[in-house]
Amino acid sequence: MIQVKLLKIENVEPVGVDNLDKFIQGLNNVLSYTVETVNRADSNFDGYYLLPMGFTIPESGNGVVKENINDKVFLLSVINSNIPRILEECKPAGLTNWALFFRAGTSIIGKKEVIEKVSNREEGDDIWYDDLGYDQYIPILKDGTYETVAKAILSYLEVYDKWLKNK
Repeated sequence: MIQVKLLKIENVEPVGVDNLDKFIQGLNNVLSYTVETVNRADSNFDGYYLLPMGFTIPESGNGVVKENINDKVFLLSVINSNIPRILEECKPAGLTNWALFFRAGTSIIGKKEVIEKVSNREEGDDIWYDDLGYDQYIPILKDGTYETVAKAILSYLEVYDKWLKNK
């Protein structure tokens, strides 16, 4: 299983990340250990960061949020209206949107090339955020638990990690 850490940027409190504590407990249950929380992304870390966003915008904290988002950061609970901007400006590993995250939904917005490897597309299906290189899929059917949300994110990151290393 890939390594993950929770990224909580110092002096930036994410607003609107409903049920984050339940997600962290679910993640800990899936991982069978307590996920480490850090304040800055470390380029030497070989895993991925989970960054709670909510209504946070990239310029928050004098731009320190944007500085910490890259292809090794997966964003949690991004408010829908900010998704296109964040995808375009920050190019994260992927994200969950706010509306589905707080309901324990398992929908992932991720790199189109990765989603093509794990999800069958029906002819005529729309590609979400196609012009930005991202799409949406549901890796695991939702059951209303944050353990399942954590498993969905981790399953996406496993495939994403292989794709990123072979890119």
